[in-house]
Amino acid sequence: MLFPIRRTHAALLSLFGVAMFALSGREASAQNTIHVPADQATIQGAINVANNGDTVLVAPGTYSENINFNGKAITVTSSGGASVTIIDGRTNGPVVTFDTGETSAAVLNGFTVQNGSATIFPNYDGGGLLINSASPTITNNIIQNNNACGSGAGIAVEGGSPRIQGNTIKNNGESGCTGGQGGGIYLSGANSTQVIGNVIENNQVAGDGGGIALFSASAPTISNNIISGNTATGSFPACQGGGIYSVNDSNPLILQNLIYNNTAAQGGGVCFHVVAGAHGPVLVNNTIIGGPGSTLGSAVYGAEFDNQVQLFNNIMTGPSGQNAVYCDTVPPIFSNNDAYSPSGTAFGGMCSDQGGQNGNFSADPMFVNAAVNDFHLQSTSPAIDAGSNAAPNLTQTDFAGNPRILDGNNDCVSTVDLGIYEFAPTPNANAFFSTNALTFPNQVIGTSSNGQQVTLANTGTTCFQFLSIGTSGDFSQTNSCSSAGVPGGSSCVFNVTFTPTALGPRSGTLAVTGSDTITTKTLNVSLSGTGVDFSISEKPSAASVKPGNSVQFIVTITPIRAAVNSTVALSCSGLPTGASCSFSPSSVIPGSNGANSVLTLFTGSNTPKGKFNVRITGTSGATSHTTNIQLTVN
Repeated sequence: MLFPIRRTHAALLSLFGVAMFALSGREASAQNTIHVPADQATIQGAINVANNGDTVLVAPGTYSENINFNGKAITVTSSGGASVTIIDGRTNGPVVTFDTGETSAAVLNGFTVQNGSATIFPNYDGGGLLINSASPTITNNIIQNNNACGSGAGIAVEGGSPRIQGNTIKNNGESGCTGGQGGGIYLSGANSTQVIGNVIENNQVAGDGGGIALFSASAPTISNNIISGNTATGSFPACQGGGIYSVNDSNPLILQNLIYNNTAAQGGGVCFHVVAGAHGPVLVNNTIIGGPGSTLGSAVYGAEFDNQVQLFNNIMTGPSGQNAVYCDTVPPIFSNNDAYSPSGTAFGGMCSDQGGQNGNFSADPMFVNAAVNDFHLQSTSPAIDAGSNAAPNLTQTDFAGNPRILDGNNDCVSTVDLGIYEFAPTPNANAFFSTNALTFPNQVIGTSSNGQQVTLANTGTTCFQFLSIGTSGDFSQTNSCSSAGVPGGSSCVFNVTFTPTALGPRSGTLAVTGSDTITTKTLNVSLSGTGVDFSISEKPSAASVKPGNSVQFIVTITPIRAAVNSTVALSCSGLPTGASCSFSPSSVIPGSNGANSVLTLFTGSNTPKGKFNVRITGTSGATSHTTNIQLTVN
């Protein structure tokens, strides 16, 4: 039976036009929505008539079929979500196949994919989804209860770079056979596959890699997944990689995953074998909780040429009495990791010396409640601010979507925490200045005032981290603060000085901008003062004296613009031989009305006769002014 096609662009067609359209195929330039079962009875039927850019929209229900995208760049999506829209493979081959070079524009979204069974091609891989040399987008599906006697009971990727995101992949495995890999996902030749934000749980394989297996998988990204309850039960030489198994030329980035309660004899959480010349995995900010039954490396097991493998900022724990991390040859590069096993060994084998080096340590990470799988950090956890900000591929947010790289221990330095969660204390940097204004006395231009102090206090519980400190105008500051900021519950002092560069009122601001890593604010103190100056004059301007006698002058210091409240020191120079001078007083404070000093010039019996210009200088700080007196010795 031929079904009409419903177009979402709402064009009205005649009955003749509909019939001709159905017979001749749809226009390639239009993008249409094909409804299942309203327009086509089956999903595969809708795919068959779809053109690139079309959407196949599937109503809730159970569809017993096995579908193939046939290379088309189309979106196949459910209208009601995965829980009510089921594609059942009836153990009649892979449920969904991508094997004709599909690109990321081929999208499977919002289905339960179940009861698939891998066939002889290729190698009995891919029970739920088989992706062979293709790069589709797989999102928001439940992939469950599928079987494969080869590898990838849930999903098998045999080349290509698909994006597998936001799916639940559970209860997939082997039935009636042994020796496969990847109960949940199998990646081989997988270029730059992305496995992001999935729940991969309770899958099993009678081989290696209960959750995910990688075999010569190039450089995939595995990030922000929950990988739990998966089991590898192989027996030769031992089952490996309950959560993740990476072997041969596989160089994955394993970033910020929660891997817990997976089971394998070696590497219950993660196991990697690295061939010579490959750099192998990079593990960053994972929380890996070893499961029961691991004889070596209940959290992490490394084998062969591991010296280029890198582990940064991970928490790796083993059950009581078991080994947490084990290396059977040269150790990987460990930096800022916590490996811990109560009553057991933290680092074992060839990496037994890694504790205490390069920021690695062994201590209870102090989860909030590991018994109920709450792996957030308590406020006293040693994993807080214990990571390396130089680790590669650090994310801006943690596993819960909260900001990454905070100051979690109130030391005013933002440092990444270990594991998947960043401890986020309630932002509470209650910072303030003790006053909002400082007024300085009149200051002679070019001279610096005594300092005035203002206190910056933080009565909150988190650090007020400095982003910038500055003054404007003719003002400068020094401070007793840490260069990083003011921790909660403490204070520091700013010392501000005024150095006017011109006469008259001068203004400026002390501004401190800081953050508690969540909220940024700027604190200001208004600064003001007046720049003043003085002049110096003498009376009389000239006088005569005989050798051996003295003569007096009145020297006057007069304020300019406003009162001068600083001291002006007086001195003379240019005296003839045998002559000297004295001022009474030797310095004055001009104030508002000016001030006088009596200058006495003394000549000696050997003072030569003649006319001499004696210079009188008034000095305040770095500012000085002069006047001249003509002295005649006759």
